[in-house]
Amino acid sequence: MTTYDFQFWTLIATWLAAIGTLSAVIVSLYVLISNRKISISISSDIYQFEGGKESLIIKLTNTGFRSAVINNPHCICFQAGRFKSKKIIGIGTNYIDQQNSSSFPCHLNEGETLDLVINIKNEEENWLQNLKSEYLKGFSLSTLKIVVYPNVSKPIKKAVGNTIITELS
Repeated sequence: MTTYDFQFWTLIATWLAAIGTLSAVIVSLYVLISNRKISISISSDIYQFEGGKESLIIKLTNTGFRSAVINNPHCICFQAGRFKSKKIIGIGTNYIDQQNSSSFPCHLNEGETLDLVINIKNEEENWLQNLKSEYLKGFSLSTLKIVVYPNVSKPIKKAVGNTIITELS
């Protein structure tokens, strides 16, 4: 083996070691960042209870490793429309069933669930019919989503449940 061959193989080994080190750094940073994301699963449906009482229940479950805080019920709302024609629609505190809903601020650790129970029928009106007639005019029901604003994350959006779409149709 000549000195030229030895220098060539030394150069190749140095480059392979540098590529391996860079790959290890990239993988470790990816694992660190992916474990620190707030991940919340959102489900929503209409349930009928004894006596014909209907309630819309929104469940937020922390599916990530990082805890999240939902400060108040105003951090959960609806969104209709897309792009520039989006409309954010609040729930209204007089429709929230305080006895059956989780208390706020709510700390969601790994695997914990927050329940927000909305009474559909109030003494005065039907919440769903009011939502449809007042706020969803000109919007497609397929664009209706639930938006959650955790304390330190981007808003998390999820389409509403099929029972809600059926009831609004």
